[in-house]
Amino acid sequence: MPDVSSRYDGLGVGFAPYLQPPGPEVIRWTVGEPGFDTPRKIIDSAIKGLDAGNTKYTRGAGSMDLCQAVADYLLDKHQIETTAENVVITPGAKQALLYSFMITTMPGEEVILLAPSWASYEPMLELIGAVPVHVPVRKDNFHPDLDAIKSAIT
Repeated sequence: MPDVSSRYDGLGVGFAPYLQPPGPEVIRWTVGEPGFDTPRKIIDSAIKGLDAGNTKYTRGAGSMDLCQAVADYLLDKHQIETTAENVVITPGAKQALLYSFMITTMPGEEVILLAPSWASYEPMLELIGAVPVHVPVRKDNFHPDLDAIKSAIT
């Protein structure tokens, strides 16, 4: 049996969930649950799609219609020319980061993470064989310390 489970153990677990906020004025960003109900427009659109029979899987990179809409948006709003074939839709930002790590990072390569970071970034890197290198942010303003980043580059 391949050694998958030991590489997967920490995925989604990290120190961030254990940092308790000091009071109600602090917002926890560790869970992607919005503090509001799904807007009615989104609910109605989902129901309309289901009623129209849109109940099957799309292609892995997202439906061509959605990818084309993203390509059109990028051109219209940001003057970025691309095609639907060059757009990938992911189920979330973490998945997009994981896919990016997978196509740009070779096993054994180091990746600098600003600390604190999202709890699953380190295990995602370890899952693909990369080596996370933590660089603390400044405690007074949480901004990156450019000198510390430069020092972490090997």
